[in-house]
Amino acid sequence: MRWYVLMPALAVLLTACTGSSEEPARALLTAGVNNPISNTYQIRFFQSSTLQPGSIDPPRRVGSWDLDEPIVALLYRRSLGVGNDQLWVLTQSRLRRYTTNSLTIDDVGTPQLDGFDQALGTDCSQGYLRQGQGAVLLVCPPPPANPPRPLEEYQAWIIPFTANTLPTPIDFRDPNLNLIRLTPPARLALGPGDQLLYLTPAQVGLYDFVNPSVERPLSLGTSRPTDLIFVGGQALGLFDDNDPTTTDTTLVSWNLGATSEVGLVRDSNIAARAFARGAPPVSVLGTGLARFEGSFQLPRETETGLLRTRRYSTAAVGIDQFLYIADLDFPTLLVIDLTVNWASALTSAGVRSSSLGVFQDRIASLVFIPVE
Repeated sequence: MRWYVLMPALAVLLTACTGSSEEPARALLTAGVNNPISNTYQIRFFQSSTLQPGSIDPPRRVGSWDLDEPIVALLYRRSLGVGNDQLWVLTQSRLRRYTTNSLTIDDVGTPQLDGFDQALGTDCSQGYLRQGQGAVLLVCPPPPANPPRPLEEYQAWIIPFTANTLPTPIDFRDPNLNLIRLTPPARLALGPGDQLLYLTPAQVGLYDFVNPSVERPLSLGTSRPTDLIFVGGQALGLFDDNDPTTTDTTLVSWNLGATSEVGLVRDSNIAARAFARGAPPVSVLGTGLARFEGSFQLPRETETGLLRTRRYSTAAVGIDQFLYIADLDFPTLLVIDLTVNWASALTSAGVRSSSLGVFQDRIASLVFIPVE
């Protein structure tokens, strides 16, 4: 067979290997950007395809929404035909829910609240949001302290996607709940049926507020849990060893079984502190980044520029199989092709770097929003 007969098939194969396609996903990469110098706090929307490796277009900002205080976290929930698609926005003192049904690849208009705009009555500058099946979990932890603050100082709410007001918070002091016994510090998430998942240095467990908790012991001493998610039927957690002189990550995995062993994976090449949203595939980031598939896969530094000393703040995985990851120290966005093997095939051709703002801007949160 002559070489020119093979060329069309080869071109298709190479296109598939780079993660590109003739019709890229119509989506917006949405970034919460804070600039405390100018007191500017914005949600910025970018056409995702213009940020990706292989694109020759400059990053295209479709529009921005202004807010009145620093953005802490974003959460996008697709309705799948029931109700509105939702963008939840957490700032230091409020939680708002916006409809995203009218967003397009060319216009984001003005923000339209979706019936929820609530003052929290507490400082939530350390807060986070976690999605469940029918609700979103909002957690406002107390400021870090040594020794850690007791669980009774945490504020947390399980908020139905259809709620118009803030429900009664979880009362960690209620002796009937038996949650005050947990060893702080803690990270929380929502598991199956919107049951509460918790992770501390001494235990990982599942609590449904009616039956006794399903729990497994841990022995991680002075380590601090930094993130917790539920994905693929497993609880996955990350721990910081609380030693500023070392680079070390411990990842905890548990299938929620009452007698199941808890998996512990340690790696001293990265200091991962958070999971990318939208997993799988599961990616972890902090100082350095890795992909987790039973063990850590670290990208080659010399061929990608993804140095293990580089610090990252937040990341999102799109349905287009690209990882969107923000630099902690600059308003820089890296986009990484996830269709190639990080450990052996990822090169600089699969990574693109773009600036999403001026030097003083910082990217606090990222979400990927498919649009029509």
